[in-house]
Amino acid sequence: MKKYINYITSTLMITALLGTCLKSNAQDKKQELSVSVAGPFSFLNYSTVGQTVPGNGISAGLRYSYYLNEGISVGIGAEYQTYRSDVKFASLAGQYTTTDAENESFQFRYKATQLREKQNLGYVNVPITIQYENPGSTKLYIAAGVKVGFAVSGNYETKMDNLTTSGYYPQYNVELFAPAFAGFASTDDIKVSKQDVTTKTSYSATFETGLKQKVGDRSSVYIGLYLDYGLNDIIDKSNKNLVEYNPALPVQLHYNSTLNTQFTNDIRLVSYGLKLRYALR
Repeated sequence: MKKYINYITSTLMITALLGTCLKSNAQDKKQELSVSVAGPFSFLNYSTVGQTVPGNGISAGLRYSYYLNEGISVGIGAEYQTYRSDVKFASLAGQYTTTDAENESFQFRYKATQLREKQNLGYVNVPITIQYENPGSTKLYIAAGVKVGFAVSGNYETKMDNLTTSGYYPQYNVELFAPAFAGFASTDDIKVSKQDVTTKTSYSATFETGLKQKVGDRSSVYIGLYLDYGLNDIIDKSNKNLVEYNPALPVQLHYNSTLNTQFTNDIRLVSYGLKLRYALR
């Protein structure tokens, strides 16, 4: 992670330096520096047995562009983007073999009802784009390219109306729903506090189009629509269990994100909406 942060910091420093060069080189109008904000739709998109509710996010960034001619430029930049999603399940159940506090093998079983999970991610994206714009003081522009995204934060919060856990011992052909101190109980209104989730580098296709209005000798304002669509799954699928039994302390169960379980698949980042840019050239 540290090398990613250093890389992004270097990119921002280079961009800022280029902006200074723009001011000191009035004759060279081949370079453009812009700042942008974008949103509001930004979420995790995936297939699931539950119901997903796409959330909102924001983006802010810098971009440096070099004009090959008056109509075509190539650009690189750095953006901070947030992503949010909710997922709801009417019912989830699972079972797996483990050992209890006395090192005896048994099958741990769980069933959760009305589970809701809130997911939040933060990424630093590095866009590399090519842009075309037509002549005039008011221009139509089209930009396309790729973005490489580095995860800087990620967390989830879980709520369940009810969780029922039990232990099935095949050697005795008995299923225990108690005692609670052994990790077997029916519990209402479970709230799991915020926990971290780890995601991978994201690769996205990006597209943007709109109008560019010249507002001064060297400045312009962009207003357009954009779409970023993830090209890869950002979760290393380990198919963890949603509820994990802890033989050392059975009363303290561990709750994993549904993103890390078999209940969700093919998790990609998606963002689209309105983008505003202010540029100096």
